[in-house]
Amino acid sequence: MKTVTSESSNRPLVRVLCLPDVDSAIGGVKQLYRHVEHLLALGWDAAVLTEAEGFRPSWFASSAMTLSLQRSHELGELEQQRSILLLPETYLRVDLSAVRGLNLSSLARVVFNQNAYYSYGDFGPDTSQALQCFYDDPAVLQVLSISEDTHTFMARNLGLLDERLSRIINSIETIFSSEQPKSNRMHWMPRKNPQHVQAVIQGMQRAGLQNSMGWTGEPLQQLSHAQVAERLNGARLFLAFGHPEGFGLPIAEAMAAGCWVVGYSGGGGRELLRFGAAEEVPFGDWPGFVAAIQRSLDNFARAPRETALRLQRQALAVRALYSAEQERASIAAAWERIAERFQHWLASHPSQL
Repeated sequence: MKTVTSESSNRPLVRVLCLPDVDSAIGGVKQLYRHVEHLLALGWDAAVLTEAEGFRPSWFASSAMTLSLQRSHELGELEQQRSILLLPETYLRVDLSAVRGLNLSSLARVVFNQNAYYSYGDFGPDTSQALQCFYDDPAVLQVLSISEDTHTFMARNLGLLDERLSRIINSIETIFSSEQPKSNRMHWMPRKNPQHVQAVIQGMQRAGLQNSMGWTGEPLQQLSHAQVAERLNGARLFLAFGHPEGFGLPIAEAMAAGCWVVGYSGGGGRELLRFGAAEEVPFGDWPGFVAAIQRSLDNFARAPRETALRLQRQALAVRALYSAEQERASIAAAWERIAERFQHWLASHPSQL
C-alpha cells in the first residue's frame, strides 16, 4: 500500500474504474495505468480499481497502485468528500448506482475520453439521455481528451465548454528510435480495417510500382511492443490503416522510429501529419493509398538525403512534443484544475456530506 504524503493528503483520492478484469492488449487500459503512474509521481494518492484484489494485466509492466473495488469500499475511500472517480468514455451507459453492488453515483468524477468516436457507444433511442447523464452532470468536474481531434469533437459535437476540457498529451516510449540502421522495408498493422489492408497490398502487387525494387513488406502482428519497436526502428515506411483513432499512437511510434508514414489519420492522428514526412490518405481511398505509396518510394529513390533529413526532423519533433515529460506536465495542469473544481463542487453539495 502506498504511503500517503503530506502533499497528497490535502487532495482527494483518485480512483480509476477499470472493470472488468481483462488480460488482453487494450491500449486504453494501458493508458489508464500510465495516468496513475504520473499522478503518483506528482504526489497524488491514485489507484486503479479492479475486480479481484491483486489483478494486473500481464502484457505490460506498470508501477501503478491497484486496489479491488471491494477493498477500496471497505477502507471507506468511496465517499463523496474523499475521492474522485476517473472513468473511461466507454462507461457511457454504466449505472453508477449499482457497480458490483455499490452505489458510486454521488461521487465526483472525471471522464477520460481516449477515443471521441466511441463517445456515443451503440446508438439507440437513449443516446441523448445517456450523453446528458454522463457528461452534463455537475458531478463531472472535467473531461480529459487525448488529442486535438478528440478535444475538438468534445467541444463541437458534444457541446462541452472549454473550461470543462483538458488536453492530456499521449507520450511515446523511448524504445522507438530513429538512430538505428535502416533498410528498404515497410510495415503495417493488419488488425484494423483488414479489408482495406488487403485491397491496398493487392494494389501494390498488381500496380507495378516504380522504385520498388529491393523493398520488402511485413505485417506487424503477434509481436510484443518491444518487437514492434525493433521492426519499426529498422524500417523506412509505415502504412497506417487505423480508423477511427482517438490519438493515432501507431503513427506516432512509427514517426519516432524514423519512418515515413502513409495512410489514414483516423482523425486522432491528424495532428501528427504536419511534420513533413507523411501523407494522409482519405479513409477508403484505395487508389489514393497506392498512389501515396508510390510518391513515398519516389522520394526515397530520387531525393534520399532530403528525405532522410525530413524523417530525422520529424522524429525529433514527435519525440519532443510527445515525451513523458510533456504528458506529466499536462496531467499536472489538468488535475490542479480538477482539485480546485472539486472543492467548489463539495461546497455546493453540503447536504450530501
